[in-house]
Amino acid sequence: ERPRAVNSQDPEDGDASCSPGFVAQGRCSYRAVEAAAERHMARTHACEPPKESKHDFDKDGADSVAASVLLAEQTGRKGVGVLVASAPSHELDRAQKPRPLLELGGVSMVSHALWQLNSAHFALVIVVVGFKGDEIQRQLAAHIQSDPSVFEGLRLKFVDLGKGWRGGRVASLAACMPIIDELVSPDASVVVVGADHIFDESMLQEAASIDLSGDGDEACVLVEFDLNGMCGLPASTVFCATRPLHGADRIYNIGPDLETYSGIEAGLIVFLPATLRKLADQGRGEVRVANLLSEVARRGTLRMLKTEGRTWFSVETEASAEFTSNGLRHCGQDYVLADGKKVHLVGLPRKLETSPSDGGEWAEFSVEKWRSAVYTAKSFFQDLFVDTTDFIGKLCDELGGCSEGGPLVVEVGCGTGEALLPLMDRARYTCGVDFNPHFVEFCRQNVPQEHQERVRHIIGDAQELNTLLKNELPPAWVDENRSKIAICVGNTIGIMPPEVRKNVYEQMKLLAGVHGYMVVVYWNGNRFGDAVQNFYHKNPQLCGKFTGECIDLDTCTLTTPSGYCTHWTKPEEARAIFEKDVGVEVTALLEKGNGVLVAGRMCDCDTKVCA
Repeated sequence: ERPRAVNSQDPEDGDASCSPGFVAQGRCSYRAVEAAAERHMARTHACEPPKESKHDFDKDGADSVAASVLLAEQTGRKGVGVLVASAPSHELDRAQKPRPLLELGGVSMVSHALWQLNSAHFALVIVVVGFKGDEIQRQLAAHIQSDPSVFEGLRLKFVDLGKGWRGGRVASLAACMPIIDELVSPDASVVVVGADHIFDESMLQEAASIDLSGDGDEACVLVEFDLNGMCGLPASTVFCATRPLHGADRIYNIGPDLETYSGIEAGLIVFLPATLRKLADQGRGEVRVANLLSEVARRGTLRMLKTEGRTWFSVETEASAEFTSNGLRHCGQDYVLADGKKVHLVGLPRKLETSPSDGGEWAEFSVEKWRSAVYTAKSFFQDLFVDTTDFIGKLCDELGGCSEGGPLVVEVGCGTGEALLPLMDRARYTCGVDFNPHFVEFCRQNVPQEHQERVRHIIGDAQELNTLLKNELPPAWVDENRSKIAICVGNTIGIMPPEVRKNVYEQMKLLAGVHGYMVVVYWNGNRFGDAVQNFYHKNPQLCGKFTGECIDLDTCTLTTPSGYCTHWTKPEEARAIFEKDVGVEVTALLEKGNGVLVAGRMCDCDTKVCA
């Protein structure tokens, strides 16, 4: 959802006195909340300030569930959840039910979502409502009061954004900040879920137990890798790129338009309050949560929580199920509501038989378990690892090897250091660069003792590679008379967004200059057919199942029904990238096994004419 700065026309701006309902226990001063929210929203969106619920529920029933912190502790509850049910009215026909009120088995989606949060023993749930907010609160009240003992110990708070609310998810979260600041400690984690999503309670429990601050992380995202089981994704789908060989719990890149990815963001995000504050402060114009998460991923502080075969799905209306995004053109599985309206279940395997008479079937199926690709990947690319070391090692030998005048080897995107390790004996100095601090710290702790004085690993953005090296490395390492070899291997360059890739190529070229080398290792397009059969087919969590129609042998491209797309590079294409796109002279090009290994350098235009 993209928030729009539109003036509110909600006429109900009268007295904001709080009802004695679910917000009665443990509530902070409304006036303080309203004032803080109004100041914050004035900086972000021109819409009305949030209000606590004005709907009058039965006080006795409310008291049994709007419990104190002490009761939450006594009942073994923990965790803070934000349930976003503020459907934006500008995207809906006012006669139409918003997604939180769509029913599965006679129970609204928002009631399903709250039930799961309660089943996961959350201590505090903040529910954000907007359009049809009164109806949502009525339904939740009836849902809770139908069995109050089940909800004992749950603290429930409402943030009412008004029926004329026209903001999206970012603005909704921004409106929660006064209450979060008041009730949540700075080092606690906040679990954010949408009212149109349902998650297995074990995933919610795991999310509630995540300690982000203790590990120096800023956020955590639930990721689904089994795209083969998906049968429909909305246009707003956010894709995740990971490096299974480097970091088992890290997201390397995230966004709605990644060219290379291995999973999707499944709609559950864990934030530190400080990270939510950054999101709220940035929430001007058309800001998306994915924008902030992309920045967090670049810093290496975006953790990954895997679905691992556990149940989750979201519901899309018929209109919003029509989309075209990364080749995903098929709609979700139809589900007919009791009133005859058709919705689509997203993230739901086709084998599930749905019925409007049974609200519990969604919990009875099992998505295919997560199967790690690490072993298969290592096995499939083992020869390429060896070939890469030999190729770069010979360039090091040519430039002086380990001698005093030998080269500095710099790896862009070093990950956990596998490529640099065997080169430490082949160059005078070696340096790994990665923006993920966890990777860099791992590398630092695993440098062999005999190489400690000649190896560095630094955190930074490769788009500023040359400045970074000058600031972080000893002067002798980056002396202009010392040859440099800039390397990017393992198809790391393919994970980068196009504009980033272009900038990184330029930085590598400048570092290599006319006396060094820039080296890029691509996956070999001439082995694409073998890869399809023996790598991708054996790793369906990367791309989903596919047929021969998904394979384009002419362009070495695989595009699967799940939306996954990958491209392998033939030698002639690799040469063209170096000579035409980057503007360097190719000095060596080796096609061997699964790799195309290319070395190049800037032309010495004083002595020769550049091609």
